[in-house]
Formats: sequence, structure tokens, C-alpha cells
Amino acid sequence: MKRLGFMHVVFLIGIVGFCLITSIPCIAQGKTGTLSGTVVDKNGKPIPEFIINLSPAFQISKTNEKGAFTFTNVPAGQVQITIPVQQPEQNEKGVSNKFLTDKPDNEIVTIKIGEITIFQDGHPAFGGVKFGIKSGSKVENVVVTVQQRMRIRARVVFKDGKPLTNALITLKVVHEKLNNRGSGSSSGGSATNSEGYFVHYIQKNEVPANFTVTVKYEVFSAESEQILIEEGTRYDDLVLTLDIKAPANETPNKPPIETQITPSFQPKPRTSPRESLPSLLRKLTKTPKQAAKPNANQPILSQPSNSPRHPMDLNSWVVNPANGHAYKKIGCRSLADAQKKAETEGAYLVAINDEAEQKWLSGIFGNRLYWIGLSDAETEGQWVWQNGEPLSYINWGQKQRFPRSSLSEEEKDSVVMTFIEGTWHAVGPGDLFWRLTRQAIIEKGE
Repeated sequence: MKRLGFMHVVFLIGIVGFCLITSIPCIAQGKTGTLSGTVVDKNGKPIPEFIINLSPAFQISKTNEKGAFTFTNVPAGQVQITIPVQQPEQNEKGVSNKFLTDKPDNEIVTIKIGEITIFQDGHPAFGGVKFGIKSGSKVENVVVTVQQRMRIRARVVFKDGKPLTNALITLKVVHEKLNNRGSGSSSGGSATNSEGYFVHYIQKNEVPANFTVTVKYEVFSAESEQILIEEGTRYDDLVLTLDIKAPANETPNKPPIETQITPSFQPKPRTSPRESLPSLLRKLTKTPKQAAKPNANQPILSQPSNSPRHPMDLNSWVVNPANGHAYKKIGCRSLADAQKKAETEGAYLVAINDEAEQKWLSGIFGNRLYWIGLSDAETEGQWVWQNGEPLSYINWGQKQRFPRSSLSEEEKDSVVMTFIEGTWHAVGPGDLFWRLTRQAIIEKGE
């Protein structure tokens, strides 16, 4: 018998007050309980300041200096432990010195509850361990063992050594298993950060193998030599050099964004030529088959095809401890559909009031295309939130970064959060992002 099947049997008979969730979930009822324990590495060493999530209890817990965590008011029924994106390390100037990705850099190996150990072998690699909890249970000494995920971190630079910063790239990764045991590849859109880095995570079933990484930026490309990746490998020193010097206006620093709230929307003059839609789609999107989803043939912005999903899937409410508000990522056919679904939930499209909330949303839901509740439909240039809150913070991205639009600024009344560090982009009917945005973040007050 496979060990996960065995674990199903064990949990179904109620050991330590838990039942592993089957096709009929446990029914939440009765008193709430508590769940506490420790997060450790594979050597059993406690990990301080590590963040884990318990859903749908809407709770995030950061471990203390001894690696201990506690969840309170845990409802009876199905719960799931996942790993959200951790905060990056910072240098003495407070600037991140690690690549910040919208995917967790760690994965759960096992969760031990009493004498029972649940092994996490399959998809998704970074979470997905589900179990049931009885009414009023007090579960202690849970041990969550985690490890860093295998990855290749690369920096894209021009031939004069300057990094390609905050840019959309096309990524292709090919692996050839050792001893002629097969090969495979993945490709899709990605982006460099403010220091020119990007990360590609490697799945357990791909190693040991020799990997080749190819990036393409506009018409220029760079390819790596073969890199041997074995179990547990993290290759962080790859440099991919494009055969072109950095443009005169290209700097290695993060491009500036609008930082002042103005009474009117002042567009910058367009200086670069307009590209065709097919060309933009080749750069920005791919068209994987989407079974049993609306608009399955609609091109969508995509990560490599074998990448695991972000741990916070659709329809999971999460509470931000900083303000007590609950947030959820939803699928939608359009902006109007997103607004209707939010209203049905007694919620509204998210209102982002400060940098801390913006970073929290990116950490929980990842940086992708999302509708948010900002609009200047009533008064041109006066942006307001759908829930009536005043605009106290802005996170506009560069206007020249994304595809040219045939619409005037007056016709762009709505806003999407983008996949480039969560920056915002104004759109109107007919824009590329208007058509491609198929998710939204909704929010409920206290």
C-alpha cells in the first residue's frame, strides 16, 4: 500500500482528533480550537520568523525565535497548511538583497501530528497538506518540516555588464536526465526584478538532469551552458549576457513610478513605435489549453507550464492581521463580472491604502493581472476606490512599459494590478490587459 493511502486510512479512524479530507469534507461546526507547533528544517533545527498559513481559518502565523507558531480560533472541519511568500532578507540600507518572487521559496516536506507523519510528495510541492479538525480540539506539538526548493536563479545583463531590470522576457528551460532517462522542457513569460534577476523552480521529478536556460528579450537572446542539477541543488550564480549594449536610457536601478497624486491624469508623450497585437502576444502571453474554464481559448499571461500554482488558490478568504480585513482571489470573465461577484459576496474590489497592504497582497496572492477597485469614471483624473475610501497611496507603473493603446487617457477609467511587482496600470475597453485580465482580488471590511 502506498504511504499516502495508508495515511488516509489512519486519519479516517480519527487518530489525534484529525481526519484526512476525502471527497466528503468534514463539516465545520461547534467550538473553535487551537493548533500549535514548530517549523523546522530537515535537520530538525527550528526556523525563526518563518511564515505559514492556515486556511480557511484566515490566519497567518510567524514563528518566534524558537520556531514556534500558534493558530487560535480554528474552526472545525477542513484546514490546510501552506507556505506563503516569505519576506526577502534586507541589507543594512533596508534594500532587498534576495530575488522576490510570487512563489514560495520553500516547500513542506512532512507534517507530524502526534505519532502520525504526513509526507508531502506531490503537487503542489510547497503546500496542500489537508486534514480535518474536530470541534474544540487543542492540537499541540505539530512539527512542520520544510526545505528550500530546488531552483536556478539567473541574472540577465547587457554585454557592457549592466543588468536588464524590470523587463518582460521569454524563458525556456530544457532538461536532459542522466543516463538517458528522458528529457523535457518548459517555456513561458517571466520578468526580471530591479536588479536583473529571475528565478526558475525545479520539480522533483526532473532531477538529476542537465539544464539549459534560454532567455529572449525583444529580438535578442542568451543561452546558458548545461547546468547539473541534483536533488536539493540551488544554482544561484547563472549570468545570461545579451549581445547588445544597454540603451542610453537604460539604468540598472528600478525605473521611477509616479509618486505624486495629481488632480488630473497627465500622460507622457509616446516616443516609441506601436507594436502589432500578434507581436505583443508572442512576447507577453502563451495560449495553453484551459479545460473546463471560461474563455479557454483566450490567451493568458503565463508562467512556465510545469510551475506549481500559488498556494492561495481561488475562493480562499485570508485575513490581513494589520487591518482585520478579509481578502479573496476570484476568477471572472470581465470587470463587470468581477464587480458582480464581489457584490454577491458582500465585498468590493480591493482598495489598497498603503505600501504595507500592497506588499501583503503580493505576498499572499502573487503578482499577476488582477482587477482592483480604482476608477476615475465619474471625474476624469480623480481616482477613487469603489468602497468610497480616499486615495491615500498610489503604485502606478511606467506608462511606456506595457503595450501601446489606441484609447485616450480619458477612456481608461479602470485599473489592473500587474505582474511587475504589483504595479498598477490604467485600462479601458479594448486594451490588451482589459481582455486578458481574468482574476480579481476582493475585500471585506472588519
